[in-house]
Amino acid sequence: MTETTQLAAKVLLLEHDPGHYASLIEFCREVGLQALPRSSSDALAALAQHKDLGGVLLAEDLPCEGPDGLTLARAIHKLRPELPIFLRRTSERELTLQEQIVVRHRWTGGDMALLREAVDHAIFSLSYPTVLVRGIVELTCEALKAMFPFAHVEAEAPYVVHDRIIHGEVSTLIPIESTWCRGYMMLQTEENALRQGLIQGFSYQGIGGDLNFRELNNMLGETTNLIWGAFKNRYIPPQDLSKQQIQVPIVINHQHKYISFGSQDPQLCIRYHLSDPARPGMPPLMIVQRVIFNLHWSVEEFEAFMDHAPSAGPTGELELF
Repeated sequence: MTETTQLAAKVLLLEHDPGHYASLIEFCREVGLQALPRSSSDALAALAQHKDLGGVLLAEDLPCEGPDGLTLARAIHKLRPELPIFLRRTSERELTLQEQIVVRHRWTGGDMALLREAVDHAIFSLSYPTVLVRGIVELTCEALKAMFPFAHVEAEAPYVVHDRIIHGEVSTLIPIESTWCRGYMMLQTEENALRQGLIQGFSYQGIGGDLNFRELNNMLGETTNLIWGAFKNRYIPPQDLSKQQIQVPIVINHQHKYISFGSQDPQLCIRYHLSDPARPGMPPLMIVQRVIFNLHWSVEEFEAFMDHAPSAGPTGELELF
């Protein structure tokens, strides 16, 4: 059996009771959730600050504007309906149909088994083999170092997200397909940060200065293409591709920086920091990578592929569209 990785996920923790707060902090530590404690007054501001969340833990009796925490739950759901909300019930009143849609996961204090079952189902619904996650990070770091040879590249610990909010203004999207998966890979970054990194000399000599947005787009596009070439070389059989041809619409709302792949499955997310060794005080360039297996995903088929995968090194070729 292939070892799977228990990835982390960020959750807003909206809990005011000291006893339950301590229990939930310990619960998050045990199951791999990174808790972001907030109050009702700054919960919506936290949504604007964090665009890579996995869910929300909310107490029904949280003090807020309104009779109970359901008022805040409705506001959160309106802004980010893709985020699962886990409501700690403190009353016995029956929820309305609309409230049941907003908070699909409900539990009572002390029933951590029920909460864990809901978290596993809603947040950690996909298992990612350790060798695959490490491989994606490795080949992406190699591609970033090839495209930005004078930058120091570091990868944060991978985690899963349910948010559909795009980071920055420049994004690339490329399909990925093998016998065991079908989906997409995205790279996202801020335009000004990418321009500043090139001005600092992260890439090859002569790339920098007064770059327009098309040239910046091309840089990120070539980086994406290089990662895809390495992914194909390592994880895709030469001839035996998946025969599944299912497609779903991809919805992009540029005003809200929102993208949907038609699936509620969590996305694998890795953040890469590119810094200048000669200028340690300068803010790093952050490139966010998301891998979305929205069309086909099978751990068992990945295991079968790895059992018979040919050993092949990087070709060094840059694939062009």
